Amino acid sequence: MQRKFLTVGHRTLAVTAAVCLLGLGACSVDGAEAEAGPDGPSEGGTSGSGESSSELAAMLPSDVRDDGVISWGVEPYYPPFTMSEDGGTDVIGINVDLAEELSALLGVEAEVLPGSFDGLIPGIQSERYDVGIATMADTEERREQVDFIDYFQSGSAIFVKPGNPLNIEGMNDLCGHSVGVVKGTFQVIDAETQAELCDTDGAGKLDVQVFNEQAGMLLALSSGRTEVMLMDYVAGSYAATTEGGEQFEMTGEIETPQRKGMIVSPERSELRDAVQAAMQARRERSVFGDPRGVGSGERRSRNDHDQ
Repeated sequence: MQRKFLTVGHRTLAVTAAVCLLGLGACSVDGAEAEAGPDGPSEGGTSGSGESSSELAAMLPSDVRDDGVISWGVEPYYPPFTMSEDGGTDVIGINVDLAEELSALLGVEAEVLPGSFDGLIPGIQSERYDVGIATMADTEERREQVDFIDYFQSGSAIFVKPGNPLNIEGMNDLCGHSVGVVKGTFQVIDAETQAELCDTDGAGKLDVQVFNEQAGMLLALSSGRTEVMLMDYVAGSYAATTEGGEQFEMTGEIETPQRKGMIVSPERSELRDAVQAAMQARRERSVFGDPRGVGSGERRSRNDHDQ
């Protein structure tokens, strides 16, 4: 299946520029296109930017079009995709930028609603959120509950304390050690699979420690509670150059990119298709180019089984 990619976001330029500087692809800004949208973050408020398309707007369900708002459920802390601004309750980041841009293309405003990662799928099912956007791993199990619009793919990377005192270079080196992963990510699957291999080979038990959020895992590594972290390449690379980056470093990358996506209720196919079409339109006018990063919006539902 052919993959199409784009990078999003021009309001939080510092965030997106940081992603570019991490070596995620060729990134450039066209001065004519990079005009910022409305200033300031979103928290339970509404905002919109850019030019809408009447054709795209016509694809929206009538109730959403009449309300003039799409509500987006976001995980509040997963830098650089979502994070608080200056330690407050307002959220910024690539996912927030994307939600606002897609809403603008569809001719409506974006209402960004921070919530727990575990609450996103229930929030979609209860219609608290119209769309969930939290770089969620696209799995067959989740596709039994929601439809995905894949917009990003990234592999995993191994992070250790500075100087790599345990000489960890790859997954096989994890045997006999403890590894931290964030709940709900593909890294949990990678770590648990490796733990089984360690047991089979008699190479020492791999203690997989699952954390509810990235911040807790970073603290566990710095305090010595866990010895190694397995993280999304982009999120981990960003963290290594910003918050507490002096406390850990990347030592190995796993070349198995996995799909991440926005989620929509299977009962709301019109909304799903409208958001997917807006992603395609956004690709065609993207400001940043990133061949590793955000895609044009590939729909995947319970009826799609290609991996």
